[in-house]
Amino acid sequence: MSKARTHDFGPGRRFWGHDYCVDKVVDGGQRIHASGWGYDGRMIQEGDHLLLEDKGGRRTTRYQVQKIERVMDPPDMWFAQLTFAPRQYATQQEMDATR
Repeated sequence: MSKARTHDFGPGRRFWGHDYCVDKVVDGGQRIHASGWGYDGRMIQEGDHLLLEDKGGRRTTRYQVQKIERVMDPPDMWFAQLTFAPRQYATQQEMDATR
């Protein structure tokens, strides 16, 4: 099994050909169903992390891909079930640097 990757859909990273939509929120945001499209859609695998833009559009929230399904048309579209995966920091200083 390959190492999990992180795919950034955060502020400034969403554009034509690289975007997503939250289709359903479950358990107060602990789980979401999302759809997306883009050149890297074929590279997203189960176990990977997606950084999704928050409601304010200034920060990201990390989710882990539990299940992903791809469609044939358009070929770069996907549907995924995601689980909230808070970041883990080694030190308080490292955490503060992300704010």
